Amino acid sequence: MAYLRKKGKNYFVVFYYRGKRYEKSCKTSHRQVAEAVRRHVEEEVASRTFKIENIEQANLKLLDEYIEEYLAYSRTSKSKKTLELDTLATRNLREYTGNVPLDSITTQQMERLKAALLTKYSPTSVNMIVRSLRAAFAKGMLWKYIGLNPMKGVDYIRLPEEEGPFLSKEDIEKLRGVMNPGLYCDFIETALYTGMRIGEIRNLSWNDIDFLKMKIRVRNTESFSTKSKKERTVPLHPRLVEILSLRSRVDHSPLVFLRSDLKQVDPGTANKEFRKYCKKAGLDPRFHFHTLRHTFASHLAINGVSLYFIQKILGHQSIETTTRTYAHLQPEPLVHAVKQLNY
Repeated sequence: MAYLRKKGKNYFVVFYYRGKRYEKSCKTSHRQVAEAVRRHVEEEVASRTFKIENIEQANLKLLDEYIEEYLAYSRTSKSKKTLELDTLATRNLREYTGNVPLDSITTQQMERLKAALLTKYSPTSVNMIVRSLRAAFAKGMLWKYIGLNPMKGVDYIRLPEEEGPFLSKEDIEKLRGVMNPGLYCDFIETALYTGMRIGEIRNLSWNDIDFLKMKIRVRNTESFSTKSKKERTVPLHPRLVEILSLRSRVDHSPLVFLRSDLKQVDPGTANKEFRKYCKKAGLDPRFHFHTLRHTFASHLAINGVSLYFIQKILGHQSIETTTRTYAHLQPEPLVHAVKQLNY
């Protein structure tokens, strides 16, 4: 067994190896960091992989320092919303564990943290935090700060099939009956026919639309990135071809949707206009702009489009997200599959 002793300002780890007593400086006055050094020594002595030069302080990271480093990485590599989630997740982690050495955090602690989060957030939000922390610790492994990901054994909370509101065909007809032709009408129709997110539509350029091959490229630019940071292709509906073909192309601007003052469409204003139309048409007050994306995918599922293709069109990173949200809308998929047999 190794133990710690303090000499001056710093801690030393004291241990016996092959009958010989060793005393090595932990190069720190922080008790928790020294404890991490002590555990590291004990593990290597027990596995007979110990070498006296292995006692190093270089890669031991305190949580506060790691969070600062990780969020700096997130700011330059992830979308604004993902950065906000990373900030929320790491803040909750710090509040629960304190400023401990990164490699001292255990899976058991993370299971307890997950349970504690359920008293503050919805199961869906907790799963998002779990996913964010899993990615944060995975990066810590890549950077050689830890050897194991304590979130790897932490399961997501099982969620019921989601049945969020979406517009029926009748709702869509009512909506079209009250919309005024023009910018926001075309903006809403684009969402209905593509399932693209509001930020993706407002940054859509004419160069992204291939009218010959009937497809739209959803891509990253210098000023915009998709939620997943990945590009994808969305099929171009014939009706949307008609709508976009009638839009006036503003000189010197590659963007499809511009206001009369030649500025980009504001997301808040687009949502406000959509909800105004919904209210005028007497539709569900829960509807908001993102409902159009859900409507697009829901009608694909209702019409028997495979969940795999829906995932690819929407740009979901996980098929589980698509399955949980839309599988229940598909028309007896297993029965339909069996009916395809012709022997």
